[in-house]
Amino acid sequence: MNINKIHKTFVSSRVVFFACVFVFLVFRLQGDWSEVNLWVCTMLQISIALFLLPLNNFFSMIRRRTLLPAIFYLILTGWNPIFNYDLNGSIATLLIMLNYLFLFNAYQKSDSQLNAFNISLILVLCSFFQPQLLLFLPIFWIGFYWFRSFNLRVFLASLTGIVAVYWIIFAWSIYWDDWRIFLVTLPKPGKIFFVSELHLSDFELISFGVILLVLIFAGLNLFVLSISEKVKTISFLKYMYVSSFIFLFLAFVQSEYRSYWESVSYIPVSLILAHYFTLTNKLYAKILMLLFIFLLLALGGIQFLILNS
Repeated sequence: MNINKIHKTFVSSRVVFFACVFVFLVFRLQGDWSEVNLWVCTMLQISIALFLLPLNNFFSMIRRRTLLPAIFYLILTGWNPIFNYDLNGSIATLLIMLNYLFLFNAYQKSDSQLNAFNISLILVLCSFFQPQLLLFLPIFWIGFYWFRSFNLRVFLASLTGIVAVYWIIFAWSIYWDDWRIFLVTLPKPGKIFFVSELHLSDFELISFGVILLVLIFAGLNLFVLSISEKVKTISFLKYMYVSSFIFLFLAFVQSEYRSYWESVSYIPVSLILAHYFTLTNKLYAKILMLLFIFLLLALGGIQFLILNS
């Protein structure tokens, strides 16, 4: 078996990519296709996977043509049926990806007020259907600081994006003389800051362990060995690496919304793993990539057989 050839095929072959899309759709056969949510979630998740490719190319995160970001995202979200109907989580994930675009575009730009405003505006508007999105505000502030674009003007612009939304709602409630319009939109701390009992299947526990193990290997490469990368690329990848652990931690402590947190975390996870496995020349890393992919596909296949038996 030629491991190097198989690795190269996964990295750049469109046939493999379309095969992964096909497997992704096959896993969805266990769902109820009469449900609109299943159709919309499936389309959104495929769109997110595809959008990872131009996002990677635009910011030159990986110095080689690769399809691995999309392949990893499809496999990570495809094997587990908890993503099948989470429409709010899929929409929120797509918008978080849009915010990554604003954030990365602000790299070392002190006049990034508009980027900060757009990020806050999107997060607040979307928090009306997914309140946990407000937790991303400090994560994106950390990102501005990480990319050396955080200053008082950027911070105030970010706050302006928050205030603008609630100011409009406040004016609307005065116009209709109904304070409930304003009060019902205010964030409820109990829906944002909470800890729920952990409910994970054996398959999910195995997948978490595998993902964390592979992330540790990728982190070693990123923080210790990737000395030939551009500073900008390293900054992007390190920020995503740290944020991915924050999202996975939240998936543990708020397991009621784990499909949402995991879906969001798989954006940076897919890019980090794609960077690691695309550029590696180590035989053990290529074997690890293949084992990682086939294990997740095996978990999805076993669940598919169990649910349809």
